[in-house]
Amino acid sequence: MELKDIKGIDAILSQAGIYSTISEQLADNLQDFKLKIKSQQNEGDYNDVLKLLDEAESMIYKASYNLSLIEAKKE
Repeated sequence: MELKDIKGIDAILSQAGIYSTISEQLADNLQDFKLKIKSQQNEGDYNDVLKLLDEAESMIYKASYNLSLIEAKKE
């Protein structure tokens, strides 16, 4: 659905649900990315990168949760 097609509260709430799912998938991908980085730690020190990724992942999960609360208003 294009943003220009979003009209009415039901469409708004449904779009929030879509964004919630996308956010959760992104956070899941960051988890996999961190595991890949950790498997390469013998090639350098990535602690700063991992810390920033942890923070980003946490924020994205929080965003996903908040978006799911918006979608839940549909029910």
